[in-house]
Amino acid sequence: MRWLWRAVIAVALVGGPLVWLPAVTTDAASPSDAATISVLGPAAGKKDDPDDLCGSANPRKQKKCHYNGWDLNENGNDNDDQVLTDVTATGAKVTQDGLSVDLWRSTENPVITAPMVIAITADGAAIERVWWWAEGPVFTGPFVDDLAFVGEQSHDCGGTQPCAWSWPVVTRYLGNYLLHAKIRDTAGREVQTDWKFTSIEQR
Repeated sequence: MRWLWRAVIAVALVGGPLVWLPAVTTDAASPSDAATISVLGPAAGKKDDPDDLCGSANPRKQKKCHYNGWDLNENGNDNDDQVLTDVTATGAKVTQDGLSVDLWRSTENPVITAPMVIAITADGAAIERVWWWAEGPVFTGPFVDDLAFVGEQSHDCGGTQPCAWSWPVVTRYLGNYLLHAKIRDTAGREVQTDWKFTSIEQR
């Protein structure tokens, strides 16, 4: 009889947990039940209007305008050059309210690759500084020393009167150039003269 009780206890110890433990099932979702993911493309919008960006007082729009080059004129810069088509841009001495600027050059007929000298003289008041810049026949090129590619060049006059300074320059391309000479006195008044010329080949 003891062996019977032992058999019952053994069955209870081994089979009991199997009877009492709840069945665990997994419910894996099928791919078709997964949430649908939508991929959206960039929102369609109107193209930027250069006039709207460049004419805006918003600094962000102005920055985008400059980044896209929409504020550049036909010479590839953002100078307000209104004498580009003026055939009277001879670089003559200009005087306004007693303040004068004179543009001197070593030749009236610049030759490509031939060195020349330009000089600016300011008079009529205590002069703060004199400076010049130019545009040329091409926007880009390998010759960084070309008159149009050296950028704005200036001389600090420190209040002297008159004030004059000269620079050696050279044209590396054939075609039309426009050189601007400008002065400013210590009161902030400015006077400018412009010289339009054609760089030619050696004859």
